[in-house]
Amino acid sequence: MSTDNYKYPGFDKSNSLSSKIEIKISCNLPKFDKFSNSDSKVFIFIEKKEFNDTNVSSYWKLVDSTEVIKNNNNPVFTKSFSIDYYFETIQNLRFMVMDMDSNSDEWAKNDFIGYIDVSLADVINKSKDNVYSCELLTTIPPGIEVNNSKAQQFSGKSKIYLRTENNSESRYDLKFNISGKNLDKKDKFGKSDPFIIISRIEENGSLLKIYETPIIKNTLNPKWESFVIPEKEFNNGNTNKSFLYEVYDWDRDSSNDLIGTFKATTRELFEKKEFEVINEKKKNKKENYKNSGIIKFNMERIRNVPYTFIEFPSGGTEIEVCFAIDFTGSNGLQHLPTSLHYNKPDYDPNNFYTLNDYEKAISSIGYVLEPYDTNKYIEAYGYGGKFFGKDVVEFDCALTGDQKNPSVLGVNGILYVYHKALQSVYLSGPTNFAPIIQRITKEAKKDLPPPYKNNPLSKYYILTILTDGVISDMEKTKEAIIDAVDAPLSIIIIGIGERENFEDMKDPLGRDESLEKKFDKMIELDGDDKELVLKKNYKTSKRDIVQFLVLNDFIANPELLAAETLKEVPKQLIEFAEMYKYSPKYV
Repeated sequence: MSTDNYKYPGFDKSNSLSSKIEIKISCNLPKFDKFSNSDSKVFIFIEKKEFNDTNVSSYWKLVDSTEVIKNNNNPVFTKSFSIDYYFETIQNLRFMVMDMDSNSDEWAKNDFIGYIDVSLADVINKSKDNVYSCELLTTIPPGIEVNNSKAQQFSGKSKIYLRTENNSESRYDLKFNISGKNLDKKDKFGKSDPFIIISRIEENGSLLKIYETPIIKNTLNPKWESFVIPEKEFNNGNTNKSFLYEVYDWDRDSSNDLIGTFKATTRELFEKKEFEVINEKKKNKKENYKNSGIIKFNMERIRNVPYTFIEFPSGGTEIEVCFAIDFTGSNGLQHLPTSLHYNKPDYDPNNFYTLNDYEKAISSIGYVLEPYDTNKYIEAYGYGGKFFGKDVVEFDCALTGDQKNPSVLGVNGILYVYHKALQSVYLSGPTNFAPIIQRITKEAKKDLPPPYKNNPLSKYYILTILTDGVISDMEKTKEAIIDAVDAPLSIIIIGIGERENFEDMKDPLGRDESLEKKFDKMIELDGDDKELVLKKNYKTSKRDIVQFLVLNDFIANPELLAAETLKEVPKQLIEFAEMYKYSPKYV
């Protein structure tokens, strides 16, 4: 089943990179019934959210289910679940496991075993060998009426396993370079005419012929021409799958003579490389029998299509998230209700509609990006103010108070240090972007291996700059961006406050010709128009790394804000990896 549940007003998915993810489910379950094992079935839900001016409401929509597996406490379900994965949205899933005591799917007629709520991003990023595992909760799932008394009586722990597969054609070919050494002589008036039959050993023990090499005549030391087999066709991505290799001597006038056989997995072909050819009949007859020759493999795994975005986070590339917050005087004194930094009396960090605009931007984007960093630490900076009692304006000040340790734990950590900074910061100016861009660029390049060598990309950075007005150091900012294009970095600039504050910035939606004229300068930074190239001092940007949005265009829907803000990041990461020849850490 293909599930397409995230349709936000104004969110054009045609411009967004997506990947189709297939999830295969298995469980370790308790014995609920006295005289038999569980007859289990998994129901799959997706969280749907609705936004209005004052609150957010959500409900869980049933979108799919597995088959029932009877009398089995360790079910491996055949039916899988497919969903379109979007980096820029939060896709919350629920997996609810039931013991089916009737032919009806009604909750009241069956026994509840347990459930989990998990984001698709966590399933991808917290998996080990593409498997996410989690203990089932036995509490009642919010929004669903089930009887959990039986589940809570059981003292053991139940687990669910979600195996993710990127649902696509094979991305790799296996190139075989095979040679033989000292094969047995089989022909009376010559040597041997060897060839090899390669067969996959199926689960039931049967053999499926995959390939037969050409015959090389009259030699005991053959070297076959290289040949290529798509990896998916060969082993379906399972490098531990066993294969039988049968080495024969070809005969024109009679049946072919078996020289010998051996078994090997794909992994062993790459690691062991040499295999003894064994003829069981000769081995049983001769006491001093050693082998009937050696077959050597020089294997290559060749990428046949470009990398997709999902292969990077699922392959070990961490997304490093950085926020830079505007503390210039144009925001207004923080204790005044007219200030963009003002907190309402009913401020609640868990209620989006009680947050100020800076907090709304931080939470909307931060919660999407949190799962992509395994430790969930996010760097928090301030610029344009005098911080921590210092009499100097800083433009890359760590809001932790420690310039060497700018990271905080998650979105709540950013909101905490932001609030703490507001208690003592002196709002000043100007609005300079170059220092923070230069700092994060330097950090992104620090441990980056050399380009053009297919080295692994361990980290990719996203710098989000929140600003209430026009850039003061436009020329230096241009140069900093140009210097950053060869770093694994995307820059997001979010305008806070009224649109009129951004006269030099671009209307990203291009909806009003008069407004568009006001944004001419920012067009130079946000290279969405491919005819425009960022230039400075004869240096030219090689790729677009900047995205600009005005918060108020999306303020009614935080998920739409995150979707529009982050939708270019996958394309920018892929463009960087292709341009400088980087690959996922684990492929």
